[in-house]
Amino acid sequence: MKRTKLRKNSKSPIAQIKKEIQALLRELAIRRDKTCVMSNYPETGRCGGYRKDGGKILQFDHLSTRAKSISWDVRLGVTVCLRHHFYYKKQYPFEYERCAIDNIGPKRAELLYRVREDTKPYKMSLSDWQLVETGLSKELNL
Repeated sequence: MKRTKLRKNSKSPIAQIKKEIQALLRELAIRRDKTCVMSNYPETGRCGGYRKDGGKILQFDHLSTRAKSISWDVRLGVTVCLRHHFYYKKQYPFEYERCAIDNIGPKRAELLYRVREDTKPYKMSLSDWQLVETGLSKELNL
């Protein structure tokens, strides 16, 4: 039996919309946070990961799992550099979590705790994801 390589990214409409939503979340978070939020905490070390033009590689980190359909809410994430997102978070998860929650403030932290406590599964259809994408696009264009 011939084996073929698996596709890295799905071509399904929902997967494509989720990819667009992730890009919109990243742009909204960069607009809000301006830079890596961990740079405000000296104990987390220096930022790292730079593009060829010298700018930081900034990413949107979901503080709640992406498996939950609520993860598209920009309030439930922070902007971090490549080093803090990929290395520091894995090496020091409790310190990372403490700094991230301290950065988001009490209102967003309360929302995060409520989302984490909610264990109900929420099924979203293609049209639901399209509405989310439209809402985030409008928010970005404001």
